[in-house]
Amino acid sequence: MLKEKEMIAIAQRIIRANKAPIKVKFLSYNKFKTEAKKSPMVKQVLREGNAFYDLNVPSLFSHKKDTIYFNKKMLTKLIHSESLLTQRRFIKAITYHELFHFMNKRRMKDSTVAAAMLSEDMVERQFKKSYPKLAALGKKIASKYGDN
Repeated sequence: MLKEKEMIAIAQRIIRANKAPIKVKFLSYNKFKTEAKKSPMVKQVLREGNAFYDLNVPSLFSHKKDTIYFNKKMLTKLIHSESLLTQRRFIKAITYHELFHFMNKRRMKDSTVAAAMLSEDMVERQFKKSYPKLAALGKKIASKYGDN
């Protein structure tokens, strides 16, 4: 399994190449879960009775702090059995996904489920168009562990 330091280095290279003023850091599972629950979409899914661990969320973007958060527990769950090359590609995939959230930040004015879903749809379309192989990899890995 990749070390946290290498995962952050991969993400930082992408962020620097895109000249985005974003930080990237790891949070403990509990802090990551708390941060994720600030998302209206995550709140809604949890209200519907889903367990957070089953959502398979390895990363998220904080609009207020311009920070991408990773979580080792979720990343390990999703990519522990993948080759190191695939693990590196997956880190690239989730970094680009979160980077698109940053680029669409101005459009995300409301903090509602509908706005969050619209943002997610826009990000998915942009990501798939710009990086189809990485988008497909993300979907493939997530689909091994649920209905994503």
